[in-house]
Amino acid sequence: MKKINKYFLLIVILPTIFTFISCGGGLRAVELMYAGKNTTMYFITPFTIEGENGKVEMDITYRDYANKDSSKTASCKFTFYSDEQGIEKVSQAYFITDSDTTKIYLKQLDRFFVERDNNKARYEGKLQYSDIKKIFTAFQCTFTVVIPKKELVYGPDGTITKTRIAVRREMLDLIEE
Repeated sequence: MKKINKYFLLIVILPTIFTFISCGGGLRAVELMYAGKNTTMYFITPFTIEGENGKVEMDITYRDYANKDSSKTASCKFTFYSDEQGIEKVSQAYFITDSDTTKIYLKQLDRFFVERDNNKARYEGKLQYSDIKKIFTAFQCTFTVVIPKKELVYGPDGTITKTRIAVRREMLDLIEE
C-alpha cells in the first residue's frame, strides 16, 4: 500500500503541481472587477516585454464606463531595469507595433520610484483604449524608454505573447466601442 502512495505522488500529484506553477499559479491575464455603477475595471496583470536591453515589467488598468461619453484612458505602469545613467529622468516612453510604424506614446509620465542599487525604476503613464487595442491585436511590438543620451528598446519577446491572446479573448472582445 505504501508503494502505491509513493507512485501516486510521483505520477499524479507532482506533475499537477508543476503544471499549476508553470502556468502562473492560476493567475488570470485579465482580472475583471466591479468599480461602481455601470463601470467595470479591467486589470491586465503584470507581463514582461524582453529584448536586447533586458526586460520591462508592465501592467495596465482600464475602467470601462457604460456612458459612451466617458474617458477612454488607461493607466500603464512599467518597471524597467538598466545599468545606464539617467533612469530617473525618463522623458518619453512609447510602443511601436509590427503592423504600424506610428509611435504610441504614454502621456503624463509620472515616476513612482528609482532604486539605484538594483538599477530599477517604476513609472506610470496614460494611454487611450484604442491604443491598447493596437498593442494587443498586433502580432508583436516593442516598448522604448527614452533616458538622457539613450533609448532603451524592449521587445518583442516576453510573456506579452501569451498575455496578448488572453487580452483579446477576455477584454477586447467584451468591450463595445
